[in-house]
Amino acid sequence: TAPGCNASSVEQYITTSIVRMAQKHNFELKDKTIGIVGVGNVGEKVAHACQLLGMRVLLNDPPRQESEKSDTFVDLDTIQREADIITFHTPLTKKGQYATFYLADTSFFKELSKRPIIINSSRGAVVSNEALKSALKKGEVSGAIIDTWENEPNIDSELLEMVDIATPHIAGYSADGKWNATKMSLQTINDFFELRKDPIKLLPIVEPENSIIDLSQYKNDDQLTKALLYSYDPLEDSTQLKKNPHKFYYLRSHYPLRREYKAYTIVHADHKTVTLAKELGFNNK
Repeated sequence: TAPGCNASSVEQYITTSIVRMAQKHNFELKDKTIGIVGVGNVGEKVAHACQLLGMRVLLNDPPRQESEKSDTFVDLDTIQREADIITFHTPLTKKGQYATFYLADTSFFKELSKRPIIINSSRGAVVSNEALKSALKKGEVSGAIIDTWENEPNIDSELLEMVDIATPHIAGYSADGKWNATKMSLQTINDFFELRKDPIKLLPIVEPENSIIDLSQYKNDDQLTKALLYSYDPLEDSTQLKKNPHKFYYLRSHYPLRREYKAYTIVHADHKTVTLAKELGFNNK
């Protein structure tokens, strides 16, 4: 296992998807509250990124709340009542006190207060696809971003057309995430068999074709958004899947090079953008 290897990749997917939704639905991120259900390796990074973007962040993680006895977390009712965007980052468990199978089911959607945008990049059956379709039709939610589906690769074609962003389970598929997984796996093998191959030599990650992001032509308020979408635009993957749903597995297994923020350098940006971009992981001159 390689826990957390692709957490930054998933955060990049979530952050850029939210940016695209803000553009499509014409809202400001600073005016929105995001509810993060599951605050592990990925959830923590998503929370940090959303705070940098000026969003109010609500964290829900009952197992952590119980073990840490912390008031950092809120219950799911609060998420349902106050969140404008709800994103799921839990494992899929069917038994136990904190089972997540169909965590977002028909009753979950009925109890929402603000018609939020739903994001699922965790496991397909954390969000009931049938319940989500019904919620979209009834206007209980205002939009959806789905990367993980029930019955992959034979995904629901009706839901595919209904959601705003639909991708073939690639949120964690950055080259950086795969490199991290390789490194962690090799290190585990090295340690287990006492091979004493330290340091382990690894090939470098392929660099993007153009790693310089020149923001001189954009207004200060638009610069960070442009940098984020330059690094990765989820609409490109969504367009491919919506055109070719029968190629779900092909699109996943032949995924093109995608690099995370750290592969890019920002130039000609205002001070605020530089500060926020650096916090996210971009380089700057």
